[in-house]
Amino acid sequence: MDQGKNADYRLVKSLKKGDLFAFDKLFSKYSKKLYYFAKGYLGSKEDAEGLVQDVFLLVWNKRKELKEHLSFNAFLYTVTYNAIRKYFRKKAREKKYLDKFLEDYDGTHNKMVADIEYNNLLELANKAIEKLPEKRKLIFQLSRHKGLSNMEIAKRLDISKKTVENQIHSALKFLREQFGKKPLFLSFFITFLYSN
Repeated sequence: MDQGKNADYRLVKSLKKGDLFAFDKLFSKYSKKLYYFAKGYLGSKEDAEGLVQDVFLLVWNKRKELKEHLSFNAFLYTVTYNAIRKYFRKKAREKKYLDKFLEDYDGTHNKMVADIEYNNLLELANKAIEKLPEKRKLIFQLSRHKGLSNMEIAKRLDISKKTVENQIHSALKFLREQFGKKPLFLSFFITFLYSN
């Protein structure tokens, strides 16, 4: 057994008994090497430092299970490599969950925005309808809100079908004029929401 391995053998043997001095010696000997090893994979100074601390915390917690006759150097690098793999698996899971969250959030957010826009447009349209002359407004509401046919409205109000058609045509024309200076989608909204 060479001198380095012999020194590790004695230190690990002492560490297994809970010797803090032996732990400190092993930490001083290997922590910097493990840090550069981890940093090469992780790229982050802080993550590499944290990972090395976790490795040595595991060494301390599992000290009674250490096998002093085996290479402590090889053992440390194996533990560190496994910790690096665990780190990347965790990051991959976090990214997956984050992507899922953002996908769900975007879907919900877009629906909320669409609902708000729809409700705003509906409010604008209803305000415009309120400006119609009473008879025209009644005919328009019976047609678009109640879903009555032109003939049914004519019978209900005791007017001709042609009058109903003319009043609905005039109402739609008025609504389009009300939104003529607004963005095109408002006119589109009015046309299709209140068209047959």
